[in-house]
Amino acid sequence: MFFLRFLAKRIVAIIITLAAVIAISYIMMYASPGGFMSTTQIATALAPLAAQDPVAYQKVMEQFQQRYGLNLPLWHQVLLYIWHSFTFNFGNSMENPSITIMSQLKSALPISVILAFASVVVSVVVGIPMGIIAALKRNTWIDYTVTTLSMFGQAIPSFVLAVIFVLIFGVVWQNVLPVTGWGTFSEAILPVISLAAGNIGVVARYMRGSLIETMRQDFIRTAKSKGVKYWPLVFKHGVKNSLTALITVIGPQFAFTVVGTVWVENIFAIPGLGKVINTAFTNFDFPLAITAVFILGATIMVTNLVVDLIYAWVDPRVKLQ
Repeated sequence: MFFLRFLAKRIVAIIITLAAVIAISYIMMYASPGGFMSTTQIATALAPLAAQDPVAYQKVMEQFQQRYGLNLPLWHQVLLYIWHSFTFNFGNSMENPSITIMSQLKSALPISVILAFASVVVSVVVGIPMGIIAALKRNTWIDYTVTTLSMFGQAIPSFVLAVIFVLIFGVVWQNVLPVTGWGTFSEAILPVISLAAGNIGVVARYMRGSLIETMRQDFIRTAKSKGVKYWPLVFKHGVKNSLTALITVIGPQFAFTVVGTVWVENIFAIPGLGKVINTAFTNFDFPLAITAVFILGATIMVTNLVVDLIYAWVDPRVKLQ
């Protein structure tokens, strides 16, 4: 019963937060100078009609506004987009009115998810051993080296690292690794590393701190006094219990990495969610932009909820409240 109440409260909080995010995003786009019909491509196409037949041009504008609800009051437009988002009735984009937004997401979203998942896997595979080594060699040059590399990885944003990779492998070391495209293993290497670098630092530091704290616990001293050998003590008792704390790090990492792919995908010309979002906001494509905001926001919030539930299930000491 308590679990259901907790879950209901979190779901209600997610719904309210997502509604607020959609409303703020839409109002900011609405208040921004310009609009879809004033973007370069559309304005150029309609310029002859506006000059030759202003009445026909006005009818085209009215039909367009009526189709996308832009003739309604602002509060009505906001509520309409919130309702369409939560009912998954995303409709068609302004840029491609013959193609549904859902079909665009079906081709773009999996690419971003795969890219984010691969980067998180790399960060876990590399970061956990780094953290273990740093913890076991605490206050030595190995520990200082791992800590320094972790701080560098966290300090450099993924999009800055992506630009550096493009300059190195696109100008200096040409034909070593591709800097554009998606579909082959070699094309995924640089984007994955760009996204994983910061996450590796986070995982390594958390693993180091968690393992140091675990090795100080009473049950470790008890196991040592019973004659448990060093390496079984470290991995069976120390590392195993330290990994629980990483759940609260890895889960949100995946969600935020999906968001982070937006900039990296644009730099490496990857046809993922980043390209869709960039096109939507650049062209004031309201339906597509709000849908992208909804998808990203829901990914972060739902992932955080799942992480909380898994953490409470894995560690009985943790209560849901």
